[in-house]
Amino acid sequence: MVTGFLLSICTTACVVSVEARAVPEFHVNLDAAPEQRFVDVVQHFNSSLWDFYNGIKPHFLLNEFSKKLSSRRGPEPIEYQREIQGLAELSGIPTDDVHAIQMLYELDTLMVPVVNWTWPWDHFAGEDSQNVSASMLQGSRDWLPHLGCTGIVAMDSRDGTVYHGRNLDFSFAKHLQPLVYVAVFMKNGSELFRAQTIAGYPQVLTGMRPGKDGYTMETNTRYLDHRGGNKEMLKNLFSEKRNLNGWSKRKIMETIDNYDDAVQAFSTTPFVATEYNIISGVKKGTVLAREPDGLAYQLPLNKSGKGYVIMTNFDYIWHDWKEHFDPTSVAGFGVSRRKAAEKILDSVDAITPQLLSAVLNDRRVMAVDTIFQAVMNVESGLWNVSLPACKECGLDSSELIV
Repeated sequence: MVTGFLLSICTTACVVSVEARAVPEFHVNLDAAPEQRFVDVVQHFNSSLWDFYNGIKPHFLLNEFSKKLSSRRGPEPIEYQREIQGLAELSGIPTDDVHAIQMLYELDTLMVPVVNWTWPWDHFAGEDSQNVSASMLQGSRDWLPHLGCTGIVAMDSRDGTVYHGRNLDFSFAKHLQPLVYVAVFMKNGSELFRAQTIAGYPQVLTGMRPGKDGYTMETNTRYLDHRGGNKEMLKNLFSEKRNLNGWSKRKIMETIDNYDDAVQAFSTTPFVATEYNIISGVKKGTVLAREPDGLAYQLPLNKSGKGYVIMTNFDYIWHDWKEHFDPTSVAGFGVSRRKAAEKILDSVDAITPQLLSAVLNDRRVMAVDTIFQAVMNVESGLWNVSLPACKECGLDSSELIV
């Protein structure tokens, strides 16, 4: 039932998830052997892991694509590779396939090139093409998961408290939402940080490092912004063999306990692919638009002039026109999720957790494949996360409250 508060801020385009559910939570002991860290996770999710695996197998594993992809990539850092091996042994899914799944984000950034409207595989010659053929990548592009996402960092003008709200939008929603969980990473018997992740994919997508100068973070997909970006990403992935983005972010969260150093690390750590890192701290926050080698630009909260910063998946500061042709909104093709969120935020006097939750659930902001939602505040320790009833997760449109 929609509360009076939600009715007071919702327009005719407001939707509330009627089947939002709690997110499963598991401790991940970093003091344990890497192969044993995810025993409880795999035991809980193994049936769903196999549903996902069988769902993508006819496409992703066509012509032994994943085996060649894993071979060309080579092993990950020892700790990470041991985790992958453990996940494979615990689940029964082949190691090559578990390894290939770890590269889904990086490959996703190939989906919507900003400059190159034709696929660059014919020009990707040399030793890389010997093991990862053009035809394999070309044939796989249509099914690869697409990440959307909306991130909002906003300050309550009454006391300066900063809240961080996020929607994680991910295709294959009906298979992936059943795999979403919160990993509470433990060290020496205490919580080091917590992160939302996906079973079988021990990288971080949303996280919070608690403490008096702690921080929250989220990842949003960012597509290419210059010609040749696809080729650069593939070089980073297969030739330079840089650490995968999500693993690099996880190590930042494991080793850095304060906002300023975290922002520096999220700004400068070499990545394989482009992305947005959205970060909040105690009375501060920022959006980092990442290139593989550093920042493309930064949008600090204290310079926004509005008391909030929003990022979806488009470089709106550079007038990326694809923002206006986004097909993912529940409201339909052509609705800008960012502008819809701004309209609501501009109409209120103060930011509250309830307001952010309502914004994230507005049908112009929510995507058809929103599989996870969070409202966080590191100053107060707020970690309010849920699994929304997204359309592609099986929610019938008649169940939407508008």
